Amino acid sequence: MKIKFVNAMLGGDFSALDIAITVLATAVNKGGAHRATITDLTFHRRHWQEHLAQEIAADAPDLIAISTNTMYMQYVAAVAEEVKRRHGLPVLLGGHHAARFPEATARLPYCDWVIAGDAERSLPAFLDRIAAGGRDADVRGIPGIRYRRGQELLGNPDAAFTAELDSLPPPDWDLWKDLDRYFYYLQMLYVIGSRGCPYQCSYCDAVGIKNAVQGKYYRQRDPRAFARELQQHWEKYRRRGFKLAQIFDPVFTLDKKWLSEFCSEYKALGLDRKLGYSVFSRVDNLDDEKIEMLGDSGCALLRVGVEAGDDYIRNEIYGKKISSDKIREIFRKCRAKGIRFTAFYILGGPGESRATMDKTIALARELQAERSAFFIYKPFTELGERQIIEHGGWIDKRKWAAADNITFGSVVESPNYSTRLVEWYQAKAYFWTFGRRLLGLLRRHPVLYPWRLAVYLGSGIFRGLDCKYLLVYYHIYSYDNVDR
Repeated sequence: MKIKFVNAMLGGDFSALDIAITVLATAVNKGGAHRATITDLTFHRRHWQEHLAQEIAADAPDLIAISTNTMYMQYVAAVAEEVKRRHGLPVLLGGHHAARFPEATARLPYCDWVIAGDAERSLPAFLDRIAAGGRDADVRGIPGIRYRRGQELLGNPDAAFTAELDSLPPPDWDLWKDLDRYFYYLQMLYVIGSRGCPYQCSYCDAVGIKNAVQGKYYRQRDPRAFARELQQHWEKYRRRGFKLAQIFDPVFTLDKKWLSEFCSEYKALGLDRKLGYSVFSRVDNLDDEKIEMLGDSGCALLRVGVEAGDDYIRNEIYGKKISSDKIREIFRKCRAKGIRFTAFYILGGPGESRATMDKTIALARELQAERSAFFIYKPFTELGERQIIEHGGWIDKRKWAAADNITFGSVVESPNYSTRLVEWYQAKAYFWTFGRRLLGLLRRHPVLYPWRLAVYLGSGIFRGLDCKYLLVYYHIYSYDNVDR
């Protein structure tokens, strides 16, 4: 049985390789009974139908699989409908949206099956059944499978998480034919050593996934084995532009013992002198001992959610429970160990006003993170929707239906602000936080900086990438390399 995963990224964003489908495709190939390939549409969006047709003709898959995300469902629909209309192939949907809304996803007209939850075990079992019995094979006993027979929904709603992460093979990134382009535009490779998050921030739907799927949500790999996997990736890709390990664990610094073992092994392998790494952390996960471990083991960047400059918005609305003084303290201590920051902020959430957004910009200017990213609030959770209403706001349904990213485009209206005002504040935030750095870059590299930026923009636009993403990501991911 041959299965083709399609990365249906058609919006011009190129910021993330999909770890999930890479792990799944690797697991399928490792099993030996079936063959998996990946087709990525990110760099082919202007002619994606032709590119998809060429890939299908070359690999002759029996089945197309697409990972779903709520923000990208319009692109999932376009790709799946093209697959059904032009190629007559069945479509399997999985991923975040399918796990959260399995019944609604299974009822989509272009969907033949839904597979919810972690699918490293259930997908090969599903392929076994389809290989033996065809499209009408009985797959009801497989965890997380849903499908329609007329108007009736059948299958097994008991989706599950994979408990033993160390039993999975390292992801085979060579399945991505455009990997070198990702290295050029982002400089990094995505890796993950744990899954799940125990926190319940009001803007994040991690709790939705936790409640929709059975089993323990927060799971960890062996930390030393994970460090050795990073060494394997480094040896394999270091000559192709791999400069930073982007570790995607939602709460990498949560467990001190786990962190200690990872950092110890990373240093023992000599990676602290070769490959910097970047991790997500909550500010309240960090203490002097953890900061020491991170700094000594080569942590180049901490990615932290500051979210807001106003303590009420950050703590009572978003549920972070972290004071501004604590944030200042951790920034100071990390910088003393040579650790830089990517700081994330949200503008235009429930209860916001001009005054609170001005506080966010003021705190961002004070903290002076090496990379500051300002997202515009999107109502992903039921709690978030309730908070909007409780604070007198409402969701512009037309804009929300058209939204395809978390970075740009406001969809919430409020007595205190309009969508247009929030977007103006985002531009203001980038002007005040990046303006000084831009002047420094121009002063140090009056020719090199604009030349490299022009080449980066020009090549990206030629490949169909969106200019606004190119501008932001160059200055978040790539501009530091001007100084190297």
